[in-house]
Amino acid sequence: MRILSLSTDQELSQLRKTILEAAGHEVVALTSEKEAVKSASSPEEHDVVLLCHRFPAATARQTVRLLRHNHPATRIIYIVHVYGEWPEVEADRYVVGADGPDALVRVLEEIQVEPAS
Repeated sequence: MRILSLSTDQELSQLRKTILEAAGHEVVALTSEKEAVKSASSPEEHDVVLLCHRFPAATARQTVRLLRHNHPATRIIYIVHVYGEWPEVEADRYVVGADGPDALVRVLEEIQVEPAS
């Protein structure tokens, strides 16, 4: 899958990119709010967008709105930090970052077999 990963935490971003590429995905990792908004508005297609809990909520919501408008088939996964966290961002799926990379890879595998809404 072609994945766009958004996080303002460069270390987390690089770690996710490396893990997902090792799992066979093509990953573009952005760590800037401006780049994220620009990407959501661009014609470039991604199968999945990962939004990290470290990404500012207001920009995450704006990015989701732009993605829903410009790329309605793109699936959005929001990565929450810990259980019980209620994100202010509407996504197709949620995963707990503290569950580690296996949980993220599992959700991506599930998305591959789910029909897009």
